[in-house]
Amino acid sequence: MIMPPYKYTFIYILGQSVINRGSASSMPDCNHEEADTRIVVHLRHALLTEGAVTVLVRTVDTDVVVILVGKFHDLKAVNADVNIWVAFGMGRSFKFISINKICASLGEQKSRSLPVFHAFSGCDTTSTFNGKGKRSAWQAWELCSNAVTPTLEFLSTNPFQELQEDSIHFRNLERLVIIMFDKSSPIDSVNEARMDLFCKHNRALENLPPTQVNLRN
Repeated sequence: MIMPPYKYTFIYILGQSVINRGSASSMPDCNHEEADTRIVVHLRHALLTEGAVTVLVRTVDTDVVVILVGKFHDLKAVNADVNIWVAFGMGRSFKFISINKICASLGEQKSRSLPVFHAFSGCDTTSTFNGKGKRSAWQAWELCSNAVTPTLEFLSTNPFQELQEDSIHFRNLERLVIIMFDKSSPIDSVNEARMDLFCKHNRALENLPPTQVNLRN
């Protein structure tokens, strides 16, 4: 592949200080604890001050890909022509991922919802549901997308919102979890679903969905 000439800007992160090399524009200090989210801050800065259009992010962390998908439309609002690529993986598993194509396939609402779905179904800082990986969670999301996607999008824009058990958003998350464990279940309460799966379907305790209290916590 022959790459066109680009102006390169190197950004170094030292604690909360950001030092630019190859750029005439300074960037304010960044106090994000995680480097995964700092990438978005640097990317936005490049779009605003450097006139960047095509951006390549190098990572081996799936979280970075998910975050870029979730923030893509915010970055697109800064520069409508932005084209984000991720050089992902190592060795034989190395590949280029187009964030634009992923977001075009998912649509704006589902793209914005993806980081919350990723965290809810298990990531670096949250546990997965016992015996339920990303594929099971994704299939459940597909089955109840009309109800669950608005809830995930709401949480993506209101990350510190505490949900009460009687709220529509909490009930939607309950339904998502139930479908992960039993796709044919018509039940809306995880507590009732646990009882149904244990009493009528002889499910072992370790194969039951969490209780409502555990889900809230």
